[in-house]
Amino acid sequence: MILCLDCGNTSIKIGLFEDGILKKVYTLKTDRNKSSDEYALSMSSLIKAKVEGAIISSVVPLLTLILKDAIKSSFDVDALIVGKKLKTKLPIKIDNPNELGSDMLVGAVGGKDIAECPFIVADLGTATKLYVVDKNGNFIGGVITAGMQISLKALVGSTAQLLETPIIAPSKIVGTNTKDCIQSGIVFGQAYMVSEFARRIEKELGYELNRIVTGGFAKEIKDEIVCFKYEPYLVLKGLYSIYKINEVK
Repeated sequence: MILCLDCGNTSIKIGLFEDGILKKVYTLKTDRNKSSDEYALSMSSLIKAKVEGAIISSVVPLLTLILKDAIKSSFDVDALIVGKKLKTKLPIKIDNPNELGSDMLVGAVGGKDIAECPFIVADLGTATKLYVVDKNGNFIGGVITAGMQISLKALVGSTAQLLETPIIAPSKIVGTNTKDCIQSGIVFGQAYMVSEFARRIEKELGYELNRIVTGGFAKEIKDEIVCFKYEPYLVLKGLYSIYKINEVK
């Protein structure tokens, strides 16, 4: 089994691949206060399969080496870390390639595995990110904005009479109570923003894009956005592809 670990700001997704097939997915809460031993205990209690290799993508620098140590302790393998030293076969055509987050890089690699270029990925997590691979297969940039959880907390924290509510799509756009009104604004607002960004990016580039939506909150808007393919494990699949590119024979 190959272990692919995607560390985000809110959660850590762990995928186990066998012969290119995603067999199991586990989720841990991202906890910056946990030690490598604590993460090792969590992984060991969840994963009983034999792990032959591993790769990490992390947007939480504090945890990157902690997770690498945890994998070494649990499975006795040295995990690869997505960064400048790993090959991706993805040309990056932005002002400063060193600024590109590993999650966006890996998601774009995963996108090339499941969609023809050009394509756009909408990744709905703690932040909402949209990024584009053009018709020549180059990563050319994107958009970053507040995710639904951040938006909800900002709304509730800045208004005295609004209460926090679960992030789920209500049955209709026009809410008839405060909870439904907030859910409509947060969920449908995000969905329509993503759809309109895609339309305007296509207009800016002058051609249509294949569309992929992923991320922890994607399931809440996937039925409201236009012509997007839902791929919940895009980053894990991209991680596996990068592992295979860099695998030592």
